[in-house]
Order: sequence, then C-alpha cells, then structure tokens
Amino acid sequence: MQELRGKVAVITGGASGIGKAMAVRFAAEGMKVVLADIDDASLRNAEAELAEGGTEVLTVKADTSLEPEVHALAAATIERFGAAHVLCNNAGVLGKGDAWRGPFSTWEWMLGINLHGVIHGIRAFLPIMEDQGEGHIVNTASMAGLVAVPGNAPYGVSKAAVVALSESLFIELKSGGSPVRVSALCPGFVRTNLVESQTWSARLGDEPAESTSPVQQAIDQMLKQGVAEGIDATIVADEVVSAIREERFWILTHPDMRHLPVERMERAERQENPA
Repeated sequence: MQELRGKVAVITGGASGIGKAMAVRFAAEGMKVVLADIDDASLRNAEAELAEGGTEVLTVKADTSLEPEVHALAAATIERFGAAHVLCNNAGVLGKGDAWRGPFSTWEWMLGINLHGVIHGIRAFLPIMEDQGEGHIVNTASMAGLVAVPGNAPYGVSKAAVVALSESLFIELKSGGSPVRVSALCPGFVRTNLVESQTWSARLGDEPAESTSPVQQAIDQMLKQGVAEGIDATIVADEVVSAIREERFWILTHPDMRHLPVERMERAERQENPA
C-alpha cells in the first residue's frame, strides 16, 4: 500500500505510547483511525487530539485478551468506515513479580494481552482484509522477543511467540497468494509509560509483591533506566509507515541492537550455553 490517504488504520493499545504515536503518524498520512484501549479516559483524550486536527476517529473500549471484544472492535470498524486496511496489534503489558514462585495470574495476564490479543486481532481482521483485497498487519513484539531477558520471563515468552506467529503468518500468506502483508515490530527501549503503568485487572486480585530477587531488581532498574533514555515513539511510528510501504517484515527500530539476536544464534550454532 503506497497510498495511505483515505484508508483505515486500527490500533490496539492506541491511547498512549507507541500506539498513539502510530495513530498520529497515520493521521498525518490522511488515514481514518480506529483506536482501541482499556483506558477510557486516555481514549477520549487521544480522540479529541486527533479530531482537532481533522482526522476521522473511532474509539472503542476493548480488552484484547477477550476474543468477543476484539471481534466487536472489527464489527464497529466496518460499521463506521466499511474497511480496515492496516491493523496494529499493539496492546501490551509488562508485569512484575516472581514468575516461578508468584501467582500464575501473572502469566495469564501477560500472555492474554501480549499474545492472545494479537491472535484475536489477526483472526478478527484477516478475513476482512482478504475479502477487500488488501491489508497490512503489524504485530508489536519487542527486542525481548529476539533475545533472552532474565527477570521477566512471561514478557519475553509472549514477545518471542509474537515474532514466531508473525513470521509463520507472513510465509503462509505470501506463499498462498494472499493480498495481506505482515510486519513484526521489535523495538528496543522507547520512552513510554509501559514500565510505570503495569495496570492489573481487578479480576486478578491484589497486585503482586515487588521483586525481591537480586536479578529481578537489577533487571527492573535496567528497564526503568532504558525506557527513560529510550528513543521517542514517533521514530517507531515512522518506521512502521515505511515498513508498510515497503512490505517489509522486520521492523527493528534500534540499529545498535540488531547484532544481539545474531550473536545469540551464533552461540546456538556453536552450542554454547547462555552467558
């Protein structure tokens, strides 16, 4: 899709961070924008900001871990705009606590949003895109999906799974002659509220205790510092638009980190244990 003007972009987790930056970038291309998020207040603010600039906006409060809510998002998109050309499965969370000794709800919560939310999005929107004859799906993974990050296994597992399913989907669609393309977005540190937000659903009960393991504490501190010093989300949004136009699968926004997964695979080829 070289020409984006007048087309429709759907973004989950679209009320803040990378999602909002993508929404603003798509709006600058003249696209109509659908924002989905669980934060109703942030949705309203993002809607007002985009609408003030003349963008046609639809906002839908949705929990992407729940399949019916994602299908309702697709139905609302078609009812309002009649099409969905770009889907950014971007909603994501970063939990805290001990993945091995703490409550299993930590795993369920992060996998539900970070992985199942992507699956639900693909299943809801792929048939629409194939029927209309064009479309591009951008799945937000992470560099944590390409290299191992100790201290937060559920996050890394969810993002690695997103990379794997995205690559499988790309190959299946391309070899099958589908008009739909796929990209995997794997950013490094980006200045967002991901680390601070850590919003826990009420159905999970109390928030988990702070990490007590020295490794987890060190990783938590590294994440906070990395995010604080990270790139601006607008840079990520620019890369996403370029990848859509180029039909490019890999979106690695940090050139200084691209060697890390290569070195990991080289260690695997030599059968060396992780450092």
